[in-house]
Amino acid sequence: MGILFSETGVTGAIERTQRAATMLAIEEINRAGGVRGRPIEPVSYDPRSTPGLYRDLATKLCDEDRVRIVFGCHMSSSRKAVLPVVESREALLFYPTLYEGFEYSRHCIYTGAAPNQNSLQLVDFLTTHYGKRVFLVGSNYVYPYESNRIISDLFLDAGGQVLDELYVPLHLRDEHLDKIITRVRQAQPDVIYSTIVGDGIIPFYTAFHEAGFDAEKIPIASQSTSEADVARMRLEVAKGHITAAPFFATLDTPRAREFADAFASRFGKDMPLTAPAEAAYFQVYLYAAALELSNSDRLTELLPALYEVEYHAPQGPVKIDRRTNHTHLWPRVAKVDEHGHYEIVLDPSMRVAPDPFMLEYRLEAAAPASTSSEQGDRTCRFPY
Repeated sequence: MGILFSETGVTGAIERTQRAATMLAIEEINRAGGVRGRPIEPVSYDPRSTPGLYRDLATKLCDEDRVRIVFGCHMSSSRKAVLPVVESREALLFYPTLYEGFEYSRHCIYTGAAPNQNSLQLVDFLTTHYGKRVFLVGSNYVYPYESNRIISDLFLDAGGQVLDELYVPLHLRDEHLDKIITRVRQAQPDVIYSTIVGDGIIPFYTAFHEAGFDAEKIPIASQSTSEADVARMRLEVAKGHITAAPFFATLDTPRAREFADAFASRFGKDMPLTAPAEAAYFQVYLYAAALELSNSDRLTELLPALYEVEYHAPQGPVKIDRRTNHTHLWPRVAKVDEHGHYEIVLDPSMRVAPDPFMLEYRLEAAAPASTSSEQGDRTCRFPY
């Protein structure tokens, strides 16, 4: 299997957590005897947060390393760079990052949250507790534009108002930060929704705090901000801001604690544990279970098997939806507390079926939670 997570570049901090979780899953599976008695052998490269390099390295994996399965990518621009490569070679990409939705590829398994599994719950929470006037800001590429479009629609559906919308380069400079702060002052929103990604997150939150804004009154809500970013902020900068994801390092269940302990034991307490890392982890187990069932990594045999397996992930039981290639997940909303940890403030305790095209996106339509396999699913034999 191939691994394409960046260890350097603008998204290196979050992708390092995804690569670490991928390696942890591989090591656990191999210690348990591998798949049909054979170990999983990873081939890993560092694309350095550069979409063109993801494409080139995906080509190398498929053509030179003879890999049929690729785990990786973070930004949507990198996923879109890799998809034509795997599609043209009958390979399969496992993509473990939340994204903007409105995409389907037979050659991609989407294990991060679709918009109905995070954006909907986040907007419900924000409009209930903070207000309905939103300011949108994002990095200048596909995910922020599309995600902000969805957030705009959800606020408008809730009777809200979009006050302003602004896009800035991935590599933020002082003049970009000054522009954001000036526009926020002018708009006076109830909440800011940010799709700024990577290394720009910390300077933006810092500038927001130093400009005198109070996160308890006007929070930044951002699904692209994770524990990996909060860990690099001063406590007073991070406190009070909000995100939505299926998993948080503070999730207090036996399975989540077991995963967090194993991750910390393997990589140290300084390596943040994030929702994209948890997705990177459980997707390896789903792959291994499907591989054991199908005894083949060819797309025509592996895909049908993937639709039949279920895995008890740290967030809760997960499975792949055969209609969309997206994953049934457990949405939650959290807020940074006085200790710099995400405190879960909304947990519907419901596993939500993916709706990447937002055809029916009311929370009431979500599938009820289940702690065991649903009828027709096969549980994974692996020890977690």
